[in-house]
Amino acid sequence: MRFGYFTMLTLIGGLHCLIPLTLIMWTWGKSYTSISSGCIQLLVLISYSTFIYLMGSWAFASFYLRYLILIMTVAVSIRILVHIKTLPFFVTSHFLGWAGYGVGVVFIILMIYLSVGALRAHFYDESPVNLGFPFKKGVYAVFEGGNGKVSNLMNYHFGGSMHKGARTNLSMRYAVDITKLKKWGNDADGFFPSENSKYAIFNQVVYSPCDGVVLDVEDQWPNETPWIGKPPYNVGNHILILSNDFGVLMGHLQQGSLLVKVGDKVKKGQPIAKTGNSGWTTQPHLHIQAMRKSDGTFWGWEGLPIFFDGKNPVKNSLFFEP
Repeated sequence: MRFGYFTMLTLIGGLHCLIPLTLIMWTWGKSYTSISSGCIQLLVLISYSTFIYLMGSWAFASFYLRYLILIMTVAVSIRILVHIKTLPFFVTSHFLGWAGYGVGVVFIILMIYLSVGALRAHFYDESPVNLGFPFKKGVYAVFEGGNGKVSNLMNYHFGGSMHKGARTNLSMRYAVDITKLKKWGNDADGFFPSENSKYAIFNQVVYSPCDGVVLDVEDQWPNETPWIGKPPYNVGNHILILSNDFGVLMGHLQQGSLLVKVGDKVKKGQPIAKTGNSGWTTQPHLHIQAMRKSDGTFWGWEGLPIFFDGKNPVKNSLFFEP
């Protein structure tokens, strides 16, 4: 995944902090004249909190903040419901009041539509490939994952314009991006640092997620500088393992860390490389995708959904590895 530093700074700060906290305080302090006005305001808050809970980039913002927003939303909702229960159901409003109701209803419908898409992205048209989780020792978060054809906000790989232009998106329909969390619930020391070493996932050992034969290896790309570099369009250093009738691609690996070569047989759980920040990427992470083997280059193969040890790695799912 690739976004600019200031784009992510704005998105994380605005969508994850400013908007939800403003809505919470506004809903808490607002005066209500009827049950209907209170319910519309509550639904605005609840629908946005649900949307950002499901589709927010919490690996960057902190998972603790994710749960805090949820708890505050529930607390405010209980307070307002208790407060408005003695009010009349509806009070005739002036023009600006009707306009406010209209904007609120449209906003609620949009948030519900996006949230339903996020829930639908948890489901697949075919049985997933069950792989072993490729890391050990720590808490890992998925920041892109799920059915990308259903929701681009859950998993941008399928709908991303760059991937579509390169005709790689069909193989990436169910691709997963994984990072590791630090003690504050985010993936790095500081806010979008430009040093690879400050990311918890950097230099972590990658373990083979399946038995198979190494079909393709690339190990020529240096690590990019997080957020401010101009990387080439590819998954950087990578390993492709063929297991029965499907291939598993792991990308953005660290140059010089690859422990296998083409033709090697690998076992599930075997160390094969270390994570880096090579290729078209914003920060250190592991890109992994499964594809049904067919003729031609693997970028033309059909993407397959992935489970890790029976668990669905949709966006914001956590893996606690011993």
